[in-house]
Amino acid sequence: MKTSFIFIISSVIYSQFLPVNQLFYLESKLDIKEEQSISLKYPISSFFIPGLGQYQIYKETLEPRHKGRALIFFGVEMISAGIHYNYRSRHNNQKNSYKTFADSYWDFSNWISSYNDFHGTEYENIWTDPDGVYTQIGESSHFVQFYFDGELKRTTDTDFLNLYQMMIDEIDAGLDIYSQHSISIVKDQHFYENIGKYNEFFSGWDDADIDNIIVQTTGLNYTIALSPRKNSYINSYEKSENYSDIAESVLNTLYFNHFISMLDAFVLARKFGGRVMLDSATIYDKKRPAGVELKLSIKL
Repeated sequence: MKTSFIFIISSVIYSQFLPVNQLFYLESKLDIKEEQSISLKYPISSFFIPGLGQYQIYKETLEPRHKGRALIFFGVEMISAGIHYNYRSRHNNQKNSYKTFADSYWDFSNWISSYNDFHGTEYENIWTDPDGVYTQIGESSHFVQFYFDGELKRTTDTDFLNLYQMMIDEIDAGLDIYSQHSISIVKDQHFYENIGKYNEFFSGWDDADIDNIIVQTTGLNYTIALSPRKNSYINSYEKSENYSDIAESVLNTLYFNHFISMLDAFVLARKFGGRVMLDSATIYDKKRPAGVELKLSIKL
């Protein structure tokens, strides 16, 4: 039993040069020439497993070149997959490493209690706005999310200033604000990015003080406050991101290899049959190309 699906793709270029009435009755003038059948079995196989379609053709033809192509596509697949998973694993391990480091050396309580330590020092310009005003926690668009007595809060919330002063008073009194208010920090990816990227979070590092501060200016004239701990954290974070970039690049190579292997098998499959066939024919009108007829046939 053979079921056929017929698709007619009319030539857009040619249609621009014909009047509408000629196009409408074009079918009565058509001659079909240059018929060709192409099996889809091989390109479909190569799309899912690069090189498989080429190897199937080799088994039918015993042509060494087809076997060589199959080995190349499959080899690229295996090597790329190995490199991808290797660097993805490195990324995950390094990510766990910098998170553990941050959890050990960056502290929310230390951040809010030491934030104003640089006010009135030679370094205060790092935290001042264009008008020379020393910015406070919550005055930028970056924030830390945390649970306070069971409620989710942000340091940019309008009521944070009251909570902030309450927590500072309790810290000065020697109280543990974590147990006092069941405080837990939401440590999502934004949190781990922010504490290494923005000066606002600098005072949370346990060595962020006048004796350890390192001032660095970027090529964009942006001044960064660093410390030995923060430097180590940034290096670890960037190492993880580099691993991720490599893994993503290799993954693109994998996708490309599937696509190229499919196209290559499609070209090689012109001489062979199968259960899924694609027949193509050029349609002519008075010896001029008018379109292409594609017929997909499936043997059930």
